[in-house]
Amino acid sequence: MKFGQMATGIPLRSGAVRRGPRMTVETALWILVAVVALVLRLVNLDAAPLAAHEAREAMLAWRAATGQGMPEAGYTPFLFVANALSFALCGAGDALARLWPVLLGSAFVLTPLLFRYRVGRVGVLMAGLYLAISPTAIFASRQLDGAVVAACGGAVFFGGGLRFIETGNRTWLLLGAVGLALAVTSSPSVYGMMLALGLAWLGFAWGWPIGRVQWLWRRVQPHVRCMAGVFLLAVLAFATGLGWNLGGVGVVADLLASWLSCFGMTSLLPLAILVVYEPLALLAGLIGLVGFIWKKRRFGLLLGLWVCVALPLLVTAPPQTPVGVVWVILPLALLGGVAVEAVAQSRQALRRWRSEWVYAFVVLALWVYLYLRFARYGFHGEPLDLIVGILAFVSPFFLLTLAAIIFALLSGGDRKMIGEIIGGAKGALRGAVLGTGVALLATTFSIGWGCAHVRPADPRELLVHRPTAVEVRDLVQTLRDLSWRETTFPTTLRFTYEAPYDSVLAWYLRGFGSAQRVDDLQELEPWEWGGVVVTLNREWALDLSEEGELVGRDFALSRSWDVHNLACALEWPPCDGAVEWLILRTPAFTAQKTDAWFALEPEVEKWAVIWRYSRDSQAEETSHSH
Repeated sequence: MKFGQMATGIPLRSGAVRRGPRMTVETALWILVAVVALVLRLVNLDAAPLAAHEAREAMLAWRAATGQGMPEAGYTPFLFVANALSFALCGAGDALARLWPVLLGSAFVLTPLLFRYRVGRVGVLMAGLYLAISPTAIFASRQLDGAVVAACGGAVFFGGGLRFIETGNRTWLLLGAVGLALAVTSSPSVYGMMLALGLAWLGFAWGWPIGRVQWLWRRVQPHVRCMAGVFLLAVLAFATGLGWNLGGVGVVADLLASWLSCFGMTSLLPLAILVVYEPLALLAGLIGLVGFIWKKRRFGLLLGLWVCVALPLLVTAPPQTPVGVVWVILPLALLGGVAVEAVAQSRQALRRWRSEWVYAFVVLALWVYLYLRFARYGFHGEPLDLIVGILAFVSPFFLLTLAAIIFALLSGGDRKMIGEIIGGAKGALRGAVLGTGVALLATTFSIGWGCAHVRPADPRELLVHRPTAVEVRDLVQTLRDLSWRETTFPTTLRFTYEAPYDSVLAWYLRGFGSAQRVDDLQELEPWEWGGVVVTLNREWALDLSEEGELVGRDFALSRSWDVHNLACALEWPPCDGAVEWLILRTPAFTAQKTDAWFALEPEVEKWAVIWRYSRDSQAEETSHSH
């Protein structure tokens, strides 16, 4: 084809300008979804201090970037290499340490595009929107944890394989190999994801005719070696940083061993996370699965099998951190997208039944009223609020059933009238689903915002794993103030702190150049400690002379909370503490503090204390001494 001709072979007119592809509404909406996902994950990224497992990952990368030694084991290869590069180029910080999960967590939101042909344009758009506001996906993306990176890589592997089957283009297969390499170098949870997907594929293909299996194998076989080579090269690149950290290859194998060690540690926490944080995904996924079964669409059956295998697998082999369940959100979101696609295709039927929108508005208003009633009950504990709330919950279904019975009696057996009644009942049911979906969508956004931005370090959130108390920043600021007063510089104070080299304290005190870290203060003589000592023992004290003593000020380093504490709050009556936890994650601050109230309060698990040698008795009065 000559230059100046279009792909169809028709020559362009003289002076005509070839235009690029126009911006479509669908493309604009996807850009909006990506922006929303990025903003929700980036805003106030350092709101919570790094937790213990995050501080270890960040500290190992910072030590490697500053030439203080390479780790041997116990880290995530991809995040270690990526963070070491970031710290070497831009310095270290809480937000920068979490930047890579944010970027790949935002890319995870766009992975439904790989399933556009099988789900539909509207369906995958809704799936992407849900992943953008999913509480689990948002929180996992704001943690220095490889779970969301593995979920993104696994989604690319699955989607790339399907796109190869659809198009025969080997590029999709190679992209899937790179995605799988990213996943296996990021988190042990990828093996649960791949095992569930593999078992779902086996169950799905069990009824295939042998000819179809042979056709699929002939299509894939010529590219297996190339795919395996790309996978191995990508694993080496991600794990070693292009040869910089050769020990990362062995750590990749440790991730598999870490996942295998979780078998037998039965826990219902993953299921509780899905119920508490992802009610919309569960409901929409169930509706989508029913629709797939009704229409006998094979891709929906595959997604349904994936979820059905994943749930018991998460119970019998729970992830090491709660955010490890994030990959389950992908098949649930795709199933929900199918339900939305079905509604979008039947929009003409929705126009015929305009009463659906009225019923949807009524159901939405009842959900708002229900929420306010339960919130009032959680605060005041009055049983009347709970009873009225339950009545408000069941009233839509009661009214729907009553209306169907009345119209059936009035019809006198007229088949045409009965058909209209059944059609009206279906329309009312669709309206109820629509109103409930809008209410759950708002609830999902509220839960995600509260968990990620309002209470990111609250141990009462099921997604939070061994959080660091925000008071650790007060400890750092106190040491900076002491340094200003004694040395006229913020980080030159000479002091000794007792902590492991990869601990939270080591991470937050790394900027004090004159500080020395020890595993045990007994390693040094008292005169080598300096004027200030930071310990993890509130009862530690030493009389240095008769004229002065060590004066300490304590800071909460971490707080703990056990989900089994809810058993106390679930006793009937009144269960108000459990309702308050479910709505706001905080117990009711009533004048009468019951056992349930104390059970729902987090307890300080670890303390950090700044000890300072003082000869002035007035200093003792102005500080919190022990």
